[in-house]
Amino acid sequence: MRKPLSHQQEEALSRMREVLQDDLLSLRVSGVRFEEHFDRDECSIACSVREEPAGQSISVEATGVGLIDAFFSGLCTRYADAHPSLGTLRFTGFQVTGLMGDSSNGSGSDAKADATITVTNSYGHTFEFGAITPSVAQSSMESVLAAVEYFVNSEKAYIQMVRALEHYRAEGRTDLVAKYTDLLTNMVRNTSYSDVIEQLRRSTL
Repeated sequence: MRKPLSHQQEEALSRMREVLQDDLLSLRVSGVRFEEHFDRDECSIACSVREEPAGQSISVEATGVGLIDAFFSGLCTRYADAHPSLGTLRFTGFQVTGLMGDSSNGSGSDAKADATITVTNSYGHTFEFGAITPSVAQSSMESVLAAVEYFVNSEKAYIQMVRALEHYRAEGRTDLVAKYTDLLTNMVRNTSYSDVIEQLRRSTL
């Protein structure tokens, strides 16, 4: 189960839902195979990520210094070309806590894992994503999925807003120009879209 977002992130997500509607990306993973080599600080993973609403699954295979690094690297390999704003993000925090009060056996080894990651964008704004599941690996991966999903949707919504703003400017719809200008101003807080703007500019040449 993913943890609730902050009030500000939830407000931004509501705007994404409003703009993207049925095109809002949702990512799910049902399992993972991974192998760690402690002597060389290396982790290799292989998993299948389900994309909705497209209803398709993508394979993610990657290597990193740990599970989170490998999984995030693999997801970025899949999405960064189409969504360059992912390249502006960096992880600045990671914490896993055992919810010992939820344990049902005497040893406490079955306690749920509460994982939280902190992501910082190019403007220095921080965002938290988390999940609580029976597995440290699952909670960690769900947190990464939530982050990638959020920023991909943010970029997709930003692009649609830019195009809508250009359309309504050409149509002389000052009311809708004001609306989309305000939406864009709020969405820009999520991350830098300079590379996205450059892609849009090239695509219209």
